[in-house]
Amino acid sequence: MRLTVRIRRFWHALAAWLWRRLPGRVRRFLQARFGDVTRSEAWGYAVWGAMGVVIGVPEIWAAVAGSDFVWPTISTTVGHLQDRWPVVALVPVALIVIAGYSVFHFRAASTTLQADEQAFGRTPQGRLVKQDVTYAELAGGGAPPAAARGEWQVVPYFAFATIVVVSGSVVAAQSNNRFLVGYVLYSLIAVFWVIVPNAGAFWLGKDFPFTTLFFTVRCLGRRLQLVASVIAALLVILLLHLALYPWPSRP
Repeated sequence: MRLTVRIRRFWHALAAWLWRRLPGRVRRFLQARFGDVTRSEAWGYAVWGAMGVVIGVPEIWAAVAGSDFVWPTISTTVGHLQDRWPVVALVPVALIVIAGYSVFHFRAASTTLQADEQAFGRTPQGRLVKQDVTYAELAGGGAPPAAARGEWQVVPYFAFATIVVVSGSVVAAQSNNRFLVGYVLYSLIAVFWVIVPNAGAFWLGKDFPFTTLFFTVRCLGRRLQLVASVIAALLVILLLHLALYPWPSRP
């Protein structure tokens, strides 16, 4: 706990120092656009920005180093899977459809009632959860928002996740099979950044205080629409690249 407090104080001090170094015009612009940012939204920018670095550094490193590097790029890893099992190409397409449907159909802290009267809601962070809805609540105007849930701490969790990702990749590297390293590296990132937070919210009743990737992009769109549009376009291009690998390069 003390270590967590120290880490938090360090990042707060670093952020305050960087803020003071910004020109006054930039500070006023950011204050006007992000002055009312919520805690979960701020954590969303931090977590998904960090994920971009975690994925981007190995991806660029592998792309520059070439085919003899320790691990392949994400697209090369997916292409290798598609060569063995062509059905894998459907996964990125499914992700595009699910993500687009979720972003436009569901709102954070909202509830949707199915025909069998099973209610599914979204937490304020945007994760799907089951809800118990009574007839009295429905008669009163509809299903209520998802109730408050317990939280896991972000810093200790991602410190542990980083150790697991690095350790697993190092162990896989001993096999001298670069594709095995790629499978382990990218699978562990997906598990700890995406699957565990969503599974925990749905089945364990506890959530992480950061918005999901697509809800973070959605929040960013209200503040910096052009930036959010570029990020959304890049995400779609990435998923299409994975689905139609090696597009846009020639086979």
